[in-house]
Order: sequence, then C-alpha cells, then structure tokens
Amino acid sequence: MYVLENGELTVSILDPQADLDRCGSRYCVGGYIYQVEDAVHGPLFTGPQWPKPYPDVFDGQGAPDMFATPLGAEDAAVGGEVGIIGVGRVRRTSPIEPFSVRHNSEVIEFLPWTVEEKPHSITMHTEATFRGWSYRLARHITLTGRSIDSRTEIESTGDAPLPVRWFPHPFYPPTVDGLLCRFSMPVILGENPGYFMNAEGWICQRPDFDWGRGCFLAVDFTREGNALTVTQRHPRLGDVTAQTDYAPVYLPIWGNSNTFSFEPYFEKQLSRGDSASWRIVYHF
Repeated sequence: MYVLENGELTVSILDPQADLDRCGSRYCVGGYIYQVEDAVHGPLFTGPQWPKPYPDVFDGQGAPDMFATPLGAEDAAVGGEVGIIGVGRVRRTSPIEPFSVRHNSEVIEFLPWTVEEKPHSITMHTEATFRGWSYRLARHITLTGRSIDSRTEIESTGDAPLPVRWFPHPFYPPTVDGLLCRFSMPVILGENPGYFMNAEGWICQRPDFDWGRGCFLAVDFTREGNALTVTQRHPRLGDVTAQTDYAPVYLPIWGNSNTFSFEPYFEKQLSRGDSASWRIVYHF
C-alpha cells in the first residue's frame, strides 16, 4: 500500500498493482483509501465485515468510491463484457437485470495506473477505451493536517457520451448511543425500519432493528447551494465532518452492526472533449 502520514494521521491507499487481491468489480481501484489511522485513537474507518482482515472485495472497507453506471451493460449477454469506470473489463456472469457488480464480480482485466508520489499527496492516472467510450481518469489524495482531500478528474475522449455517476462510500464505525450523522440541507427519512431523526436533526439507529442484516435508505432532501457538509458522530473523536464541492443528485445511507455510510452522488454526462472534477474532504 501507499502511505501518506504526518504526526497525527496515517492514510493507507491501495496500490493499483500490488493490492489487486483487495480490489474487485465495484470500487474505483485508483485512489482507494483503505484506512486512516489516528496516532492516538487508531483506525478511524471500518467496513461492513470489520474487523475482518481481508473483507470481501464488494464490501471493502475504509473510504472507497464507485462509478455506478456500467458501460455496455444493457446489451451484454451472459459471458460478455461490461466496462466499469475506474476498474476495467468485467465479465457478465449473471442474467439478473439490471446489471449490478454485486452479481458480477469477475474482473477480466484491471486498468493500468500510473502513480505520482509527493510527501503529502498521491495521484493515480489511468486511460481506458471500451467500445465507443474512452476516458482519462485521475484520482488525487492529499493529506493536510487532519484533513484528507479526495479529488477526481475525468475527461471523455471517445465518441459515445460518457455517463458519469459517482459516489463516495466512507465506512464510519457506529456509536454506542446510535447517533449517526446530520446533513447541511433539510432531509426527510420517511417510513423505514432502521432509522429515525431526533429533535436535534441527527439521523439515529433504531435500537430494536436487526443491524446484523443492514439497512439501506435513500433519503429525500431539499437541495440547497452547490455543496454538502455532513457531520458524522464518531465513537472515538466526537463529531467529524465531510464536505463535498457538489450538490448531490441522490443521497442514500446504509449501515449494519459494524459500520455506517452516506453516499452523496455526483452525476454528469460528458461528450467528447468534456471534462469534470469534484471532491470530498474528510475532516478529523
């Protein structure tokens, strides 16, 4: 793994060549933050199977991110190939519709990445062509004090419009009192078995829910501004935050007995020559 560190935090980032046994068809391989450790408090992220040392690659751990729209899935037969942005060529092994990497885990070929290291930052670049889609992709991770900046840049270089639908998936440890997070914009949870909102606006776990099986919920929200701040309750640090520089188009939350995550989606379609960049910054 690659490591960024200062006197307070150590950030472990998967090597896109040497750590492919920890990668699969789901998460972007370049810039995959696998763990952040505090010099005093230890690991700050968990995962759905935490503390399993080699979790299933679909579940993962840390603060990965994912491009959610598969390329060519609508006409790929079982046995055929699908392109996953940031991952590579994936075999369609399941007839289940719609295509999901949950049911199609075989990576035929991972993308090649080049890596540029600096004392407190790392950049990973790749290029890919799949059928009529082509793109250049860069992932930048920077450590400054107690903040980790995860920035993504992508450019469409092919004839087919490139569907970019991306989200971060940070896995925080759950708290004893069940307090999870609150958002900088108004949200409505609606009827659901696992979550409720308290009087202070915190999303909380229902104590009588079976958290071993997990709970997914897409929250309803009112878009305000061009960014999002999430305040997350952390069992060892108190309140920590994450900030995007984009307003999400979709906002699910998910948790089980080992972890909790929010997933603010970025979405844009890119024609040939168009590019986009966005970031999420984790503050500890």
